[in-house]
Amino acid sequence: MRIRQCLSLMMRVSTFAGICSIVCGAQTTSKIGMDHEVKQRADVLVKQMTLDEKLQFIVSKYPNNAVPGGGAGYIEGIRRLNIPDINISDSATGSGSSKQPSSAFPATIALAATWDRQLSFDYGVQVARELRAQGFGMGLGGATNLAREARSGRLFEYLGEDPVLSGELLAQRTLGTQSEKIIGSIKHFAGNEQETNRMGGNSVIDEHTLHELYLLPFEIAIEKGHPGSVMCSYNRLNGDYACENAHLLTDVLKNDWQFNGMVQSDWGATHSTVKSINAGLDEEEGSEPGPTWFNRMDVMFALANKDITEARIDDMVRRKLYAMISTGLFDNPPPKGETIDFAASAAFAQSVEEKAIVLLKNDGAQLPLVAGKLKNIAVIGSHADVAVGTGGGSGDTMLPATGSLSDCGGLRFGMHAGCDWWRTPWLKLDVPIVKAIQELAPNAKVTFAGNREQAEPFRAYSKPEIDEAVALAAKSDVAVVVVNQPAGEDFGDLSSLTLANPSNQNALVEAVAAANPHTIVILENGNPVLMPWKSRVAGIIEAWFPGEGGGRAIANVLFGKVNPSGKLPMTFPERNEDIPTWGKDGTIAKDPVYTEKLNIGYRWYDAKKIKPMFEFGYGLSYTHFGYSDLSVRTDAANTLMVAFTLKNDGSVEGVETPQVYLGINDKDEPPMRLVGWSKIDLKPSESKQVVLEISPRMQSVWSVDANSWKFIPGSHVYVAASSRDIRLNAN
Repeated sequence: MRIRQCLSLMMRVSTFAGICSIVCGAQTTSKIGMDHEVKQRADVLVKQMTLDEKLQFIVSKYPNNAVPGGGAGYIEGIRRLNIPDINISDSATGSGSSKQPSSAFPATIALAATWDRQLSFDYGVQVARELRAQGFGMGLGGATNLAREARSGRLFEYLGEDPVLSGELLAQRTLGTQSEKIIGSIKHFAGNEQETNRMGGNSVIDEHTLHELYLLPFEIAIEKGHPGSVMCSYNRLNGDYACENAHLLTDVLKNDWQFNGMVQSDWGATHSTVKSINAGLDEEEGSEPGPTWFNRMDVMFALANKDITEARIDDMVRRKLYAMISTGLFDNPPPKGETIDFAASAAFAQSVEEKAIVLLKNDGAQLPLVAGKLKNIAVIGSHADVAVGTGGGSGDTMLPATGSLSDCGGLRFGMHAGCDWWRTPWLKLDVPIVKAIQELAPNAKVTFAGNREQAEPFRAYSKPEIDEAVALAAKSDVAVVVVNQPAGEDFGDLSSLTLANPSNQNALVEAVAAANPHTIVILENGNPVLMPWKSRVAGIIEAWFPGEGGGRAIANVLFGKVNPSGKLPMTFPERNEDIPTWGKDGTIAKDPVYTEKLNIGYRWYDAKKIKPMFEFGYGLSYTHFGYSDLSVRTDAANTLMVAFTLKNDGSVEGVETPQVYLGINDKDEPPMRLVGWSKIDLKPSESKQVVLEISPRMQSVWSVDANSWKFIPGSHVYVAASSRDIRLNAN
């Protein structure tokens, strides 16, 4: 009960280091005691293992057609010691099993748009339950690389551009995952902010920037979420491959952060035996045709040559056992033959998407639609009559329970060709958008126009298709146009933020908007997109890759059954040239040098005084919220207490996400940075006092000289509805 109360409190108030120890001190003591007991159990087991058994335990089997259940990796247990097997699966948006049907939840970037700690915990629980029912003991869904590169192909798997938002949500997802006795792995550690040259590119990041931005989400997730595993990335970081980077894996992760779990490589990210083991890599995830560096012969040779020690091998095994025991997996391995409640998962997927949708534009209160006033509704584009968009690669649900639009659609990407890697860029729905709209407007005629060629999902719209869409829009009361921006692992980074695939989606939107002033655009994407037609449409809804409940969720927002409450977890620029990584011609560097330092995302736009199209933290509602009565005080422990009144000024119930930013009194810091937020549900005319506590850590900067956080007093406090909508401020 005390643990749950502490977690609940953490979810209600702002993020700040140490809240659990302050409020739930007895539980912190218990956690330390539990760690000691877990380590003792692991030690006893290690001492009973033969060297061959230890070596069996530091490398996984691959490919997935050789892995039970169609997962990503497999480590055989040790029967005589009752150590269970571990099946490993990707799990960003649902199970990555290529052999067992799984639910397809909204993309992780959509989860970030909810800004909801409790929902992130629940998301971890739901995905883990399906993993466990399928026989998996580890989920690889905890990706948290920051959106430095707005064109990154895997941005839909991540949690946005801010390290505190990302870290807090990842911590809660990890707690949810491991509450179901599944080891949670967080990734990709570190400096893996792009797909371009990811297998060997060198990310050059200074230590100050590294700690304040790119390591911070991992630090928060480890401190609060206690993941069993951290996955090191493909790229090099300041010269060394991440999976053989001693500063990263040992100095920072294991020593400074006191991480007790295991470090696993990404698949094929191990590049040596001796250097990797001595640097802190605990387990190799072998790529095809199998393990390369941690095979028995090479490790035995290194031991015989005294390049590595058996004590280090013991530490590698002990860390894996720690992860298994501390999460409950060791004593409760996944049972066989469990069934998945797909109906419950679908309902949950829909509820997440309803909270994730961001209303970007609503001219003249075009939305919500009133069903009784509509006779003809046009729905146009992106296979909205049967499907929604989805991301690709290991972050995708490989075998969705609702099915795929087509059998790969002729797509072949990178080294992972075929349906097992990215079945299709469109997820088939039981209730697609067209059907969901018809359910809510039963007396209206709902008609679809657009691409019906399911075998060619990337084909540009033909002139007859655009003409058909325009004619339909012209005779309809409202036109809903759905556009899509596919992206995914091995698809590479996007060349620009212009809508592509199909390449003429902008032309479709502009033609429809010219025919009908009541045009609403639905975006299905994992990256920011440019919108040259923004001024010519009445409404814009950001739906992300919405998962299997997306059809009804989108319709519910369109018709006001759900009041949108999502907030952008990343900035949408006006132009490609405005993003910090564009450079002279938009070329993505093969060896990126992070010259912008701390200024990524909203920090970049603030520092450079560039007006974004839609800023970080932005999102409209069908109601309006007022902010007043700001009070700021600092207690004896330098905790900043920020209090203010929030009121629903409108006529419908709604949820607001008030945000607190600090302007740190340091010349090397950006103009302001996010330090806390809350989610507040208010009925019409209702007011609540909101109190956010900002810890000294959140008021600190990284000192390279001291190798620690340095508290900076005198920060300016901003209370905001978004990073550009400052409602209250004080010194």
